[in-house]
Amino acid sequence: MSLLITRDRTGIPVRIGAGAGFAAVAMPAASWGTQNTGAALITSVVAISVGGTVAVLVARLVPRPRAAWWGALLVAASALLVAVTPRGVISWPIAVVTGIGVGLAVPLARPVRHPQSWLALAAALAVGAVVLAAAGATAALWFATALAVGAAVVNMMAGPGSGGGRFTLGISAVGGLWAVALMAWVAANTPTVNWFGGTISHGPRNGNAVAITFDDGPDATYTLAVRDILDAHGVKGTFFTVGKALDARPDITQALYDDGQLLGDHSYHHDYWRWLDPRYPELQRTQDAFQRHLGVCPGFFRPPHGQRTPFMSWLVGNDDMAMVTRDVSAADWSSHDGAKVAADVLSRVKPGSIILLHDGLDGKVHADRSVLLTALPLILDGLQQRGLHPVRLDQLLGRPGYVPC
Repeated sequence: MSLLITRDRTGIPVRIGAGAGFAAVAMPAASWGTQNTGAALITSVVAISVGGTVAVLVARLVPRPRAAWWGALLVAASALLVAVTPRGVISWPIAVVTGIGVGLAVPLARPVRHPQSWLALAAALAVGAVVLAAAGATAALWFATALAVGAAVVNMMAGPGSGGGRFTLGISAVGGLWAVALMAWVAANTPTVNWFGGTISHGPRNGNAVAITFDDGPDATYTLAVRDILDAHGVKGTFFTVGKALDARPDITQALYDDGQLLGDHSYHHDYWRWLDPRYPELQRTQDAFQRHLGVCPGFFRPPHGQRTPFMSWLVGNDDMAMVTRDVSAADWSSHDGAKVAADVLSRVKPGSIILLHDGLDGKVHADRSVLLTALPLILDGLQQRGLHPVRLDQLLGRPGYVPC
């Protein structure tokens, strides 16, 4: 179905059809195909609406594409972002980049004036959403990128075009800056993305070992109870310790160390803003606390909330440490249903996984972590049934658990 067929002055046909609508919704719709839940469906609908609207507006306002190739690059950037991010609110700003890219790569040669054409465009968007969601994320990504690149090639072959200079430049710059900002945010906040370097999110996939890790402790009530559950199952874990909690209760961390559990650095304050400091003194302050109380310095660091910068990566590597995130999390910090937490973990785990749980909360020495006492035995039993063996991080990754202080 073609909504509009025109010829430019070179005689090369430029078609704006249902395919343009498909491209605008391809990547937002991929969320429906990968996470078929009510929340994912709502997210997809909103993202489709945003991306489609932006695509039509930009295509309507750009007379002819001096920057068709730039539109194709923006769509490709959107494809990359969708490939590495979980579905959620992030899908909406990605949809804006997708829409700008499609609008630049596949512009309307003249206004769509007839109501039936707008209805046809809306139908194309709706049908495209359903088809691409059913096809799944991979097909959607390839389709959108290929269509935008193809449209850009056709438009560039049609000649340099005329008009729209300042607006085209402006919208191209906005789209580019928005894409760069999104990429920086994703690199800083997505656990499995290593664009800033030095981040480990899982171990070897060709064995049967996994690592169970715990963040935000020690906790006065629950940390040693977690240790006892691990010991009862013949398992050792890795406890990423907050420096201020270590200073408050060094006896708990000492007990973990004496029991053979591995200890890691999880910053000193565990807040939401110190990660932006390029000097990042949080790392060394926690190492100093370990040396002061236990006489050892951890070889693994986990950034609070997973947030990191290139400066942080450099500092961690410069201290011969490894920065570790995770590839499995069940958001146990916000749940009170231990059975659900265990089911979520077991549904995602695979060989080499690094599982994230919390024996504390934000370094508070007194926090309610009773959900973990229900979830952890179920997780350990489920891993055994799947033939997966929990080990310490140093064993999983083949790196030293402690480094010289």
